[in-house]
Amino acid sequence: MLKRQRLLTIRNLVDRKGIVTVNEIGAALHVSTMTVRRDLAELAENNAVIRVHGGAQSPRLAQEQSQELTRLEKRELHVDEKRQIAATAASLIEPGDTVFIGPGTTNEFIANYLSISDVRIVTNSLPVFETWKGQADRYELCLVGGTYRDHSGAFIGNLAVEMLQNLRSNKAFVSANGVCDGVISNANADEGQVQRLALANAGKRYILADHSKLDTEDFYAFYSLDDVTALITDSGIDADQRADYGRHTQVLTAKK
Repeated sequence: MLKRQRLLTIRNLVDRKGIVTVNEIGAALHVSTMTVRRDLAELAENNAVIRVHGGAQSPRLAQEQSQELTRLEKRELHVDEKRQIAATAASLIEPGDTVFIGPGTTNEFIANYLSISDVRIVTNSLPVFETWKGQADRYELCLVGGTYRDHSGAFIGNLAVEMLQNLRSNKAFVSANGVCDGVISNANADEGQVQRLALANAGKRYILADHSKLDTEDFYAFYSLDDVTALITDSGIDADQRADYGRHTQVLTAKK
């Protein structure tokens, strides 16, 4: 295949899939990873693709991700994967635990899969709180207040930070909009600061992210993957990603 044809094929592949790894491109075109990296560098120079860790992203997808989706819009995406991740998270909760559950549509499913009682649930997310409040006879619920952010349903700001500074948990489950190069990010700085504090005050720290969030970045970097207990994701993670993220922390793959 001529170089011009190869570049066009790579560009079309990235545009179609949104994000493609170097290994996927190499396998599709039967060329070495070194050749793929050179081609991606050339395409990136011409703004045809955006380089991300381990591959490339389409400019179209990057533009879509720069416009933060609402909670209701996010709830319609990757629903099966989010349920699988939530079930895995719920399996890690034990009787007697104090658990922080952050905002996020994945976290809203955790209540559906927790069968034990005698657990204290702490959250700064009104939607997460709503999923638990009908079971107040089984769980102690603590809603962290503050300035309400309607876009995500989270309470943020100084009041939320002041309250969380005095709270400790056995486990924290925090969702992320992006995980890339060992950095965990989300779309809002104030929200990220609250999540950072909740993670720092937890004995065990879990990041929940479906495979579409891997190898992507969002606006605000709030935590390091090296400092978490595990990354919980779905079976859409590929072998190269598992090895890469496994160098930073334990990777737990939810079952279908």
